[in-house]
This record gives sequence, C-alpha cells and structure tokens, in this order.
Amino acid sequence: MKKMIIGLIVICSSSAFSACPSNSKTIFSCTTTNNKVIQVCDSGNTINYTFGKANISPELAISIPRNKVTTYQWSGIGRYENYAINIPNGKTIYRVNESLDKITHQRTASVEVSKNEKLLATVDCNLNKKIINKLQGVSLRSEM
Repeated sequence: MKKMIIGLIVICSSSAFSACPSNSKTIFSCTTTNNKVIQVCDSGNTINYTFGKANISPELAISIPRNKVTTYQWSGIGRYENYAINIPNGKTIYRVNESLDKITHQRTASVEVSKNEKLLATVDCNLNKKIINKLQGVSLRSEM
C-alpha cells in the first residue's frame, strides 16, 4: 500500500509542469528541438517562465513582477512580423519570441538567453509540434 501511495504522489506532482495554473493564462508554450518545454504564463501581477522536460519539475522556473517584463510588438512595417517578451532574471534576459517572414511564410519561435547584453544561447522551438503564441497584443510595457 505504501508503494502505491508514493507512486500516486509522484504522478500528481509531476503533472504540475504540463500547463499553466488555472488562475493564469498561457502567453507562450512550445516544445524545443531537444524535447523540452518553454512556457510563459500570465498570472495577473506576475509573469512566470518555466523551462525543462515535460511532466517533471522544471529546470528553471522564474516568477517576475509584471512591471519588470517588457514586450516588443511588430510595428506593421518590414518583411518580418515579430513579437517578443523579455523576462529578466538578474542580469540574464530570456527573450521569448516568434517571427513570420511575410514573403516566404517561414515561421520561427525561440528563446534567446543573454547576459549583460551578450547572447549566450538560442533555444529553438520544434515547428512540427504545437506552439501556443499569444505574444501579439500582450499588455506589457514596451521595450526601450
């Protein structure tokens, strides 16, 4: 009986990373080319960023006050229609973005990780898997 209870606890706790909490909404979610999940949730006063393998505790979980997160919204000019949000964590910025080439119709989605304005890594989303993108029109402070 004890083994069964422990198994249920593991199953229940591992599903916590599968979706945004019920009191928040998903702004962005994708599975990376390395089968990890990037997820951004809007909880009203905070924006939550998580990264890691699905159905286990995330490798990285950040909760940032809404007024610290900025957005870039496409101005309607140019070949590339793109939207992004910038999630700070100390001197590290996680830039979650999605772009569409208006000529070739090629889509990209990724997270760019930078520190002290130096690009450290780009983590690409797998375009063959479901992507939730609600970055367009997100109500956040514009980046400078």
